[in-house]
Amino acid sequence: MIDSFSPPRAVQLRRHAALLLALALAACSAPSLDAPLAAPDAWLAAKAAAGPTVKAANPTYADRGATLDVHVIGTGFTAGAQARWLLHGAEDPARVRTNSTTFVSSTEVVANITVASDADLAYWDVQIALVGGKNGVGTELFEITTAQPLGAATFVQDMNDLGQIVGINSGAFVYDDAFGLLTLGAGQAGAVDPLGTMVLGRDGSNAVTAWVRQGTGNSYVAELLPKIAGSVGGNALAAARDADGALLVGGWQIMPAVKKGGATQNRPVFWRHDATWSAPVPLSLPAGSTTGSVNGMNGKGQLVGRLDASDHGAVYDDPASPVVLDGLPNAIDAAGTLVVGVRGGRPVYWYRTSAGTWNTTGVDLPTLGGACGGAAIGLNGDGVVVGKSCDTAGNIQATVWRLSVGVANPVLVAGPQRLPGLGLKNGATSNEASSATRVSSTAPYIVAGTASGQSGTQAVRWRTW
Repeated sequence: MIDSFSPPRAVQLRRHAALLLALALAACSAPSLDAPLAAPDAWLAAKAAAGPTVKAANPTYADRGATLDVHVIGTGFTAGAQARWLLHGAEDPARVRTNSTTFVSSTEVVANITVASDADLAYWDVQIALVGGKNGVGTELFEITTAQPLGAATFVQDMNDLGQIVGINSGAFVYDDAFGLLTLGAGQAGAVDPLGTMVLGRDGSNAVTAWVRQGTGNSYVAELLPKIAGSVGGNALAAARDADGALLVGGWQIMPAVKKGGATQNRPVFWRHDATWSAPVPLSLPAGSTTGSVNGMNGKGQLVGRLDASDHGAVYDDPASPVVLDGLPNAIDAAGTLVVGVRGGRPVYWYRTSAGTWNTTGVDLPTLGGACGGAAIGLNGDGVVVGKSCDTAGNIQATVWRLSVGVANPVLVAGPQRLPGLGLKNGATSNEASSATRVSSTAPYIVAGTASGQSGTQAVRWRTW
């Protein structure tokens, strides 16, 4: 009798065959017991196969002639990795030489490098090369510079030929090689005496102030300048010595609103100090203007400044004779023949014609190739102009131009030249990377300004460029 619960023999054979096929397939796909275990994270293996990546360098810059350690950060580093510095894709060990590379971890190596005294002032690439030929490159991560950081600063406003630099950080500051960067207290430092005896500006209450140096040390005592009766504040942004050795200081006084609830009014003035301070001498305003301020002056008592809350200003050969310019002037040279400033967001200059009158239409200075503008901020008697302009990547960079002087119509003879920064690139047009504000009177020229770095904006000095 046939068991009704048993399948026919043909069915049993088919089932056995299917089972044998499944076992065979499983044997082919399953790992053997003695095979090595796969890496727990497959993406790590993929990363290693793709080679290292280079993300950052710390510090981000070095001076010419320096030997230093640079921490290179990235991924996929292995023992034996070598760091190299490249310019435009090519290694140049005669300019930047790697003395040693120390492996720290898969994400860090430390390279000891020497920068030659003639190394190109530029952003260099950092390459990590692994044993076996794989490498990774961080593009323009490291800058060779001549910018010397002096301390944290929001703005650098002035510098004299003694190398003293003044400006604003958490308050008013002065820098001197003898004692470094010194905060003078609340307020703003806008100008420095050419002889180094005073720093001028305003205190935390907006009163025009002179910080008077006591001897040759780092002790300063604040004193208030005389004010116009009724003035509620003011500032000083310019200082010069006249032919008699007296100190001239330019700025403004803040006067109360004419009408109740109205705005206060700035009145452009200057002071003279010869043992004692004179009363502030008001400058005349041109027809149609109600307010003004002084941005710069020279030892002849010639001044430049803003008119109203606007983007234009005037040059004064004397307090009663304003000449309106088509932009905002920032500085005037010692001879009283050249003024620099900004018009429509671009650097410009104005000049005195052979007839002795001012050319009131500014002449454009070229930028570093970008369209985001700039400004001419300082100059000296040799036609060296400093300021800032836009490069092709949209970065605002400290810039130098050179104009012919002693001629009827000054023209550009050199520049624009970018001043190197502190290794921090930023493509945002609203964020300044660096700016030059003052240049010394005689060669070799020293330039002062600010530059953005890893620790924030720094006061900097360029001794060579």
